[in-house]
Amino acid sequence: MVQRKGSLKERQRQEREQYILQAAEEIMLEKGYHHTSMDEIADRVGIAKGTLYLHFTRKEELAYALVEPKLNMFLESVQQARAYNGTAQEKLIYLLEKEMSGAFFQFMLRSDPDLASVFKAQQQRIDGLIAEIFGGIGKILDEGKEAGLFDRELPNEMMAFQFINMFDPHLYLKMVEQQQMSKETFIRHVAKVYLRGIER
Repeated sequence: MVQRKGSLKERQRQEREQYILQAAEEIMLEKGYHHTSMDEIADRVGIAKGTLYLHFTRKEELAYALVEPKLNMFLESVQQARAYNGTAQEKLIYLLEKEMSGAFFQFMLRSDPDLASVFKAQQQRIDGLIAEIFGGIGKILDEGKEAGLFDRELPNEMMAFQFINMFDPHLYLKMVEQQQMSKETFIRHVAKVYLRGIER
């Protein structure tokens, strides 16, 4: 098979970009978003700063490139939860268990809170993903309402928002890491609190 001209160069470029993202994630988790410099990322990868800017023109763009695939993985988990063979409650618990160990939650758990500024800078790009995630959770909630399991008077938007709030890292850090509650026990408790609030 004849290799297309430039394919090796493109593969090398993609590999270098993955090294950049890996180094950026390591440094941001170590030092926080605002204390991470493009110079430091370039040094860790072993490339010139100018080469780094060929891949990412700004630090915000680089940080978003770390977050976006993790959000896509969250969306994929929502889709898997919808297809899960169980009741609406079991689907929500499945999603909760899966994403508490998922890349997005674990990244946000270890990230400096100032990384939230990246979401504001990329709001238009991220809104579509967030809408799909909420929409998928809404479909599960609709299923639960139709089965007579969930309170029909509660708006789906409110129920979905409260579900997403269970992924707030602060409570997890306090209960699991500071008070040494097992992750399984934590998930069981937050699921019980949530489901009791939306069930009929």
